[in-house]
Amino acid sequence: MEPAMNEVPMQSQSFLSWMITSLGPFYALVIPLTGLAVFIGACVVVASSRRPAVVAAFLVFLPLPLMIGLIGTVHGFISSFQIIATAGATPKPSDIAAGISTGLFTTLVGLLVTFPSLLVLAFGLFFKTLSAGSSEK
Repeated sequence: MEPAMNEVPMQSQSFLSWMITSLGPFYALVIPLTGLAVFIGACVVVASSRRPAVVAAFLVFLPLPLMIGLIGTVHGFISSFQIIATAGATPKPSDIAAGISTGLFTTLVGLLVTFPSLLVLAFGLFFKTLSAGSSEK
């Protein structure tokens, strides 16, 4: 089956360029940088903290990448609905899909970036508590 004359052939795109296009330049920079800062903070808290107040204060900052991802979700959905609302005729599905893609992908990246920090904090403090409890006996 041959393609029709008016069809545009699909262009191959790398996963990284698709990811940056889907996230947008703002979210492509902010979410990973926030996640890196939170991960480094989790490592520092586990390595040096002995006070519960420090751990509690860090738990306030732990979900920051996820929260930024959720803001991106709302932003993406608002842009999709804005396209629908302002279109004179039926909007192109690709225009609507761009906003939905941004919305869903920012949440995914926020989750993926937050998860390692949560694991480091949870397991690090768990094993540190176990080792502190066994040394007191």
